[in-house]
This record gives sequence, C-alpha cells and structure tokens, in this order.
Amino acid sequence: MKIRELLQETPLPDDWDKSAYKSNTSFASRLRYAKERAKRIGSGSSRVAFEIEHEGRQTILKIAKNKKGLAQNDYESSILDDYTLTIGIPMIDYDEENDPPTWIHTEKAEKMKPTQFKKFFNGLTPDEVVHLVMVMSGKFHDMADPSPEVKQRYEEIWEENETINNLTDVVGSYPIHPQEFSMLSNWGIYKGEPVLIDVGGSSQVISQHYSR
Repeated sequence: MKIRELLQETPLPDDWDKSAYKSNTSFASRLRYAKERAKRIGSGSSRVAFEIEHEGRQTILKIAKNKKGLAQNDYESSILDDYTLTIGIPMIDYDEENDPPTWIHTEKAEKMKPTQFKKFFNGLTPDEVVHLVMVMSGKFHDMADPSPEVKQRYEEIWEENETINNLTDVVGSYPIHPQEFSMLSNWGIYKGEPVLIDVGGSSQVISQHYSR
C-alpha cells in the first residue's frame, strides 16, 4: 500500500480555491495566490516552498514556478509515494488533478546544521558521504577510485550506519542525482532522524533542465 493511501487526503487547505491550481492557470497566478495565504519560507530556481498549517502542525507546500519545477514535483511525488523509501521526508499529498503536479505537500523537517550532519554520518562531510554511497552502490565510475584503506573504512561505516545503508539502497534503486544529497540544505531532521527534504532532482531532470 502506498504512503498516500495510508494518510487522509487533503488537497490544499480547505479554504483555498482549488481552481487556482488548474493546468490552464499561469505559474505566476498560482504563486501569487499562495503568497496571499501562506508564509513563504524558501525559493529556488524552480519551486517556492510555503509553510501551511495541517491538522495542528506546520507543513510544507512546494509549488512549481516553471517547467523545471513541474518536472521536480513529478519525480519527487513518485519517489516519496514509495512506502519503501525510509530516508525521505513523508509526503502528505500532491496535486493529482494535473499531470505533472503543480504542487506537493510534505511534512516539515528541522534544518540540519553541519555539526548535526557529522553526528549522523560518522563525522563525514556531505561530499564524503556522496563518495561513500556511490562506491558502495557501484555507481562511482565518474569519481576517483578509492584506495583499499578508504574502501575498508567506507565498508565499516556502511555496515554500522543505518542512514548511510538506507541512502545506498535509494541510490541503487532510483536515478537520484548525487548533488541531491551532497548539499546540506537538502537534509533535515524529522522526528530525530535525518531525512532528505528535496529529492526532485533525478539525473534526467538535471540533464534536461539544468545542464544547459
């Protein structure tokens, strides 16, 4: 059973006009509507994140601001909809009226600090975690081949660190681009555990929309 089937569907707050997010509305009008009703907490090149209240707690609504954002919403909703993904921020709902989805609704995580990252990842930096995970998943072909000593250290960390073990499984199962988990800003803490809060950048999305 998929995660969203285990949760009560709440497509946008009850007092929001759902027609404001139909496919025939403009990106600007969708964002303008959200800005009038919610607190904007972040903005990237493709999506804007808003904080909205849901069942007494603060949650996150990501709205696409261009075609890149739609592609990210599409990929991220498919990834977070997989109940086997244990390292992603839980998804509450997403736009099922439009394909690709104009918005995606997730739980809210705390921001992760560099010191917290090292605590969760055996003292490693984000770049070192990327190298370890790519080596252990067999996808390090475009990276430096580790020395026997480094590889042994990686194997020891991989065996004892459940988060890194789960991340390796994700990389082995999905075409997530390494930069998604190499940036500290893409990590958060949810219920005391590290989670990826942005997994919208598949290798295909990156190559089609960012490598130009």
